Formats: sequence, C-alpha cells, structure tokens
Amino acid sequence: MVGMSILTALLIALSCNLDNVGVGLSYGARGVRLPLVTNLYIALLTAAGTGLAMILGERTFMFLSPETGAILGGAILVVMGIWVILQETLLKNNRQCPEPRKPHPWEEQDRKSVWRRLVCILENPSLADGDFSGHIDLKEGTLLGLALMLNNLPNGVAAAMLKLPVSLTMLAVGVLSVLTFWLGIGIGANIGVRWQGKWTWVASGMLLMGLGGMEILLALPIKL
Repeated sequence: MVGMSILTALLIALSCNLDNVGVGLSYGARGVRLPLVTNLYIALLTAAGTGLAMILGERTFMFLSPETGAILGGAILVVMGIWVILQETLLKNNRQCPEPRKPHPWEEQDRKSVWRRLVCILENPSLADGDFSGHIDLKEGTLLGLALMLNNLPNGVAAAMLKLPVSLTMLAVGVLSVLTFWLGIGIGANIGVRWQGKWTWVASGMLLMGLGGMEILLALPIKL
C-alpha cells in the first residue's frame, strides 16, 4: 500500500506539472529565461497550493470512508481530466487573450483583472514576461505560479480524498515542477519548437482520467 501511495502521488504530481513542459517549450523557443530562484519559487507556490487543497479536502471530507473517498477522489480526477482536454481542444478558440506585444509609449495599457491575467498567462505563457526583459523575475513568477497553482487545486482535493500523504505529495509536486520546467525549456531552446504545449495539456487530461478510473476500479470491489 505504501508503494501504491507513492506511485499515485507521483502520477498526480506529474499530471499537475505536465503543463510546465508546454510553458517551458514556449519560453525555450522564444529565448525567455527562467532563473533557478524563480523556478524554485514557482515550485514552492504550486506545492503549497496543493498542500493547502489537500488539508482543506481532508477537513471537509474526513467523515468519508477510505473506499468512498477513493471513489469520489477518482471521480474528481476523471472530471478534471475531461475538463482539461475540453478547455484545450474546444474552448480555447473562444478566449480573448492578446498575443505578447510591447506597447508603444502612447498606447494605453490594457488593465485586466487579476483573474483574467492568470487565465491568459495559462493560455499564453509568454504574457508572464510583462516587461519584455527576456527572463521571468520573481514578480512575474508570482503570477505564473499562482496560475499554475489554481490549476492544481482540484487535484489536491482529489489527492486528499485518496488519503495520500500531504508532505509526500507536496514534495513530488515541487520537485517535478522544477524538473518539468527545465525539460520544456531545454527542448524548446535546442529544437526551437514554437509550440504552446497543446498536447501536454491533452496528455495531462488523459493521465488524470486514467488515474481516476484506476482508483475507482480499485475501490469499487471493496465498497461493494
């Protein structure tokens, strides 16, 4: 059971961070640097958000039996997987987010709400480099980290319902966050792929659906 918990935590952490590969591809292809300090800072934000979601999930659903929690947690993962794929393949064309462009001095800055900025950064990671400096500093990393953290909150709740250890899951999310960013940036810089990582989102959704389905199938015989 311990080995299964570790494997599940790693798979959930991987699904949380697959979109980092797409972000890294975009940055690497455009020559945008992500300093180690910023990378670690983003990893801390995403890990902390996942841990907070898990703690709140444990407190909210503490009355559930392990089997019921596993079924509901698996269902959340399946729904999240379907949503991730739908928003990337069907809903993306309906979003109104601008392409990154340095404004002329006489142009008025378009001031979006914080929530809208977070959504647009997830759609087009290059928008995080607001000052067009060619690197993501801590201030810009905060918006990027918050966007990724919000994207991972439902996974944290599902992980709590699956009774996964909070510290182990947070560690896995943080470590894989750093590694997946490096992987994406390295590939984008060396191959020059100008790709926003569409298929990393699809892969993340499929991984969530598969993991959720597996948890439900494993829990059903016990529940029945």
